[in-house]
Amino acid sequence: MKFLLDENIGKKVAQFLFHLGHSVSRIREINPGIDDYSVLDLALSENAILITADKDYGALVFKGQQPHSGVIFLRVGDQSSDNKIRALKRLLSKYKNLENKFIVVKESEGKIKIKFSDKIRKISKENL
Repeated sequence: MKFLLDENIGKKVAQFLFHLGHSVSRIREINPGIDDYSVLDLALSENAILITADKDYGALVFKGQQPHSGVIFLRVGDQSSDNKIRALKRLLSKYKNLENKFIVVKESEGKIKIKFSDKIRKISKENL
């Protein structure tokens, strides 16, 4: 799979995904400071799944109907890279098809819970 990591996702997470054989790019290395709309647009143009800890993407996707090729929202209390990796390990071990979905990976009472939003339909630039 191809992933684009938002600025709040560290290099250690990128290395973890790369070692699993995924293609990974980071906003911090491409164009730091760009707005969330531009981040989603970049992910779509690269056909990459965005990984973020920023809840603003939910509003862009659900309310703004912004096209995307997939978003993984890491809603974890401990924002360390190790904890984000733990959450991603859980997600990747259970599910193989993550494209074109909005996925919330939430940590609650030390347990990782995964929710695929059923409110999202695949949106592509061709549908605009």
